[in-house]
Amino acid sequence: MNHFFTRKVRTRQSFICKLAGTILLLLLFTKAFSQKESGIFLSDDPFSPQKTGNIFLSFDNLNFFKNNEYKSNYVDGYTLTGTWIRPKLLFYPDKKFRFELGAQVLAYNGKDDYKVYPWFAAVYKPYKQITFRMGNLNQDQNHGLPEPIFDCEHFFNERPESGIQVKIEEKKWNVDLWIDWQKMIFKGDPYKERFVFGTAGAVTLLQNGKRKLQIPIVFNGVHEGGEIDNAPGEVKTHIVVSEGLKYEYNTGGSLVKSGRLEFSFLQSTYPLHETALPGKSGIGIFIQTAMNTDYGTFGSGYWQGNRFFTPLGMPLYQNGAIDQEKATAINRLFVFSYRFDHKIFDKSRFGFVSDLFLNPATQKLSNSAALYLMINFEVLFKKSNL
Repeated sequence: MNHFFTRKVRTRQSFICKLAGTILLLLLFTKAFSQKESGIFLSDDPFSPQKTGNIFLSFDNLNFFKNNEYKSNYVDGYTLTGTWIRPKLLFYPDKKFRFELGAQVLAYNGKDDYKVYPWFAAVYKPYKQITFRMGNLNQDQNHGLPEPIFDCEHFFNERPESGIQVKIEEKKWNVDLWIDWQKMIFKGDPYKERFVFGTAGAVTLLQNGKRKLQIPIVFNGVHEGGEIDNAPGEVKTHIVVSEGLKYEYNTGGSLVKSGRLEFSFLQSTYPLHETALPGKSGIGIFIQTAMNTDYGTFGSGYWQGNRFFTPLGMPLYQNGAIDQEKATAINRLFVFSYRFDHKIFDKSRFGFVSDLFLNPATQKLSNSAALYLMINFEVLFKKSNL
């Protein structure tokens, strides 16, 4: 009995030492940097009257190295390293309209093959606050969706989104509505149509020079179905709804510049018996804090999922998986994060990201770390003769 107790204490001490050592290394690493607010995945091109009639060459490029050391029943550890490049021509026949034509190339380091996706978009901005897109979509910052709902790695390993999108930016509220049509079908096709739909926005309750209080709202899901295909299987729909409160503040301090406190309540629905989870719905709560300092952005959070599942979200936050025979009724995680982001020039940045995930039930520590170099710029290709 004493031997068992001693071994258990040593195991716990070893786990605590491992956690403390990881955090200490992270803190030592951040001393070399100055803080900038993270701007990864920002590539949209602004409108201006001076661009009318002109053709621009735009170049978007993201180079990434992401290592995931996961201790989970639902996902193994792995590394993603590579680049995607998106050259495109931008033509402004009018100050409110833009054509985009180009391609996106995705290549992984150490693999001989690569993927090329065509890029086309028609963008209409009838008013300063409203933007319509048809064709390829603006998926910057993953539409602002939290990780339990939408894994950021979709940006690294999937084709660019395409479909319809509307973005509205008002003083007191903003919203991003989109449909990413991933598979279209004709009569008799041997597969089902598939599209991802979403609404992400926020309503501002209070805003002054130092404080902002918002209500973030998310409605996101994926649908697989259709009426004219010959594919076997049932129609499947996954939906996640999230609402909460987000409080941001500026301190004006010399070390701590600003901070954020956010609470989210999430509800998910999914097909019955798709995973080992009983029923077809679940809930989650997510409490997050962040502090922007001269040495980077430090964050922490607590996640609890009760039978929560969505196939689009990061696997560590899920209570089950489609290809697993077991599920967890309650999934708790303590999350610790660090963000460094350095501006090279306008819309081009170098950054480092680190996340630690502590599961108190299993006492297992997962971590994810990434380096990225984002290059975005545009140059005049042909000047208008008008």
